[in-house]
Amino acid sequence: MLYKVTPMMVPAVPEKKEAREPGQPRKRRKSSVYDADGHEVLISLMCLKCKTLKPLAQFGLRKMADGAIRNQPWCRGCRSGAGTKKPKKDESQAATVQVPAVAAAEPVLQVVAAVPLDAAPVAPTLVDAPAVVADDATPTPLV
Repeated sequence: MLYKVTPMMVPAVPEKKEAREPGQPRKRRKSSVYDADGHEVLISLMCLKCKTLKPLAQFGLRKMADGAIRNQPWCRGCRSGAGTKKPKKDESQAATVQVPAVAAAEPVLQVVAAVPLDAAPVAPTLVDAPAVVADDATPTPLV
């Protein structure tokens, strides 16, 4: 069986576009949408983050894994603020934060009357700590 072999053709070199000058912005594609009569139609979308209705020009494009190109769900303002770190609280605001009663359990201390050094030693006694009490009730003092 014979095969006809054709020589490889040299691909056509595309013409180079004029390079833009340094510092000049890129040209943007027109984002206008027209209806069947040729009138311009303003399309607006609702940002899923700030829940405001904004024009389509405020939403960027997103390239999906399957090759489809769709609009971004968040407007440009919400996307630009999404990656920034939140401002830290001042020290005065941090000092006013109250700690819950459970985490602030303090040890119970017992006051012992002064004993002269030459007195007989006293056997140590255990004192039961009162149970954690709600903030509005006052704990009973140990006697």
